[in-house]
Amino acid sequence: MSEEPDIKSRLRGISILLVEDDPDTLAIFDLFLTHMGATVATATTVKAALKMAEEVQPDILISDLQLPDGNGYDLLDMIRKLPSSSSKLIPAIVMTGHSTPFSEPAYNQGALSGGFQKFLAKPFNIDELLAAIAEFTRGVDQDAHVYCCDI
Repeated sequence: MSEEPDIKSRLRGISILLVEDDPDTLAIFDLFLTHMGATVATATTVKAALKMAEEVQPDILISDLQLPDGNGYDLLDMIRKLPSSSSKLIPAIVMTGHSTPFSEPAYNQGALSGGFQKFLAKPFNIDELLAAIAEFTRGVDQDAHVYCCDI
């Protein structure tokens, strides 16, 4: 049995659409994920994210919940309705800074009910984000971008 590749090798060639309205957070995540080998497209609004999704057909969506012109649930729904077949299956992670330890279970359940596969409450450790991304890259043929993973 071969050893599973590390996260950096799994991120190489993976296209991520990162949607975050805070410019500092967006820049940090973009820099980090790019350094880890991912190809990152960024957007700060639902409108810009939809345009990016059509252009780059990302492998993974990471979105803030609250955006200036909508929310992550609506964004995910619109992306999954795009004509591209890969957009219908896109794994998605939602993050928010609006939850508290008491409300986090409700946010998590809402995220899962809303079509996201993972929920992260800000602030979170970058290892949590990497672990979530790694779950989606285990079964991805990085040249063909074919999904075969449990989500």
